[in-house]
Amino acid sequence: MAARYVPGHAFGIGGDWYDVFTLPSGWLGVVIGDVSGHGLASAVVMGRVRSALRAYALVTDDPAEALTLLDRKVRHFEAGSLTTAQYAMISPDRTTVRISTAGHPPPVLFVPGRPAATVALPADPPLGIGDDRRPRRTTTLELAAGGVLVLYTDGLVERRGQLIDVGMELLAEVVGSTPADDLCSAIMTTVGLDEPTDDVALLVVCRDLM
Repeated sequence: MAARYVPGHAFGIGGDWYDVFTLPSGWLGVVIGDVSGHGLASAVVMGRVRSALRAYALVTDDPAEALTLLDRKVRHFEAGSLTTAQYAMISPDRTTVRISTAGHPPPVLFVPGRPAATVALPADPPLGIGDDRRPRRTTTLELAAGGVLVLYTDGLVERRGQLIDVGMELLAEVVGSTPADDLCSAIMTTVGLDEPTDDVALLVVCRDLM
């Protein structure tokens, strides 16, 4: 794994984050998220949300349920805050990914022998907007040997006056069978901006060929 974070605020802090942790079951928790706004206020909310999700990850082995619990927390304790997030669990043998998304841009998946592509995930709502009309959903993916999973925040692919789909397509073109840190550098050089106007978080997970 490798990651990058570039703040879009002059003070070097913001609301985007990534997180990786091992669960008691041996599954690996992988998180990417984005609290709306910039600067210290967003960073404070981000810290609370990040810690809460770690706690909920110990309560349930379903990413969708963890995000449901987090949604209730955000609505009650962080009223007025809008947060997007993706929470994935990777199996101990690293072959399976269970992932749920809350209003967040879809990850990019590379499978050897095929072009990388964004993953079609159910469009569940962001955290904090109070939408209980339908349950959140978890999608199961296969992470093949040599496969790559890329999670990111919208600051990486979103440009003023340009559809976000354009940035996501450019990102997918860069992703391939490359060591994680080298791939992070290639993505930031090709897709990222030297001086981003929004926070950028990027997390790359590569499964070994062995």
